[in-house]
Amino acid sequence: MKRFLALAALAVSLTGAAMAQEPTSTPTGPVIMLHTTMGDIQVTLDPVGAPKTAAQFLGLVKSGHYDGAAVYRIERGFVIQLGDLDSKLEYRAPKLPPIPLETATNKHSRGALSLARADETDSGQSTIFISLAENSGLDATPGAPPNTTGYAAFGHVTAGMDIVDAIAGVELAPEADGGPFPGRLPKQPVVVMKAEVSATSPDSAH
Repeated sequence: MKRFLALAALAVSLTGAAMAQEPTSTPTGPVIMLHTTMGDIQVTLDPVGAPKTAAQFLGLVKSGHYDGAAVYRIERGFVIQLGDLDSKLEYRAPKLPPIPLETATNKHSRGALSLARADETDSGQSTIFISLAENSGLDATPGAPPNTTGYAAFGHVTAGMDIVDAIAGVELAPEADGGPFPGRLPKQPVVVMKAEVSATSPDSAH
C-alpha cells in the first residue's frame, strides 16, 4: 500500500501557480496506446533519459499488467494516477520487481509520464502518474546526488492529452467511498481497457 501513497506528501501547492509547459523535446522511444473508457491516450517513452524505467513500463505493458487498471487518484491541476488497482480497488501485483530511481535529467512538464514510489528511493515499480501541469516540485532537487530525489519521468503524452484533461475533470466520489486517496476517486470508474505497443512503434516487432 505504501506504493499507492508515494505522492501523498506532495502538496498541490507545488504546482498550483505553475504555468503548463510542453517538453523542450519529444521522446523518440516506443509508443504505447492506453485505450481507456474515456478515449485513447498515446504515450512515447524516453529510453535515453530513463532507460530502466521506460523498460520497466514497457515490460509491464507487454505482460498485460495495465489492462483493467483504474484511475484512482485525480488531483486537478496536478496529476492523475493509476497502475495497481482495478475498478473495484482490488490490488493487482506487478510481475516485475522495483527498480532504481532515475531522475538525473527528467523534467515534469505538462503531459509527463512518471513512476510513483514510496519514501524509499528505489521503490518505484508500476504505479504511474501523468502531470496535468508543470510539476517542477517533482523533479530532482538541484545539487542533490544523482538519482536520490524526485520522481522518474520516463515518457510523455504525445496524443490524447485532451482525454487526460477530460479524466481530470470527472466528478469525484465522496471521501466516504474510500480508496487510497479519499475524495480523489472518480465517481464512475475510469479504466484502461487495454495497454499495448502501437503498431507504429519502433518496438512493435519485439
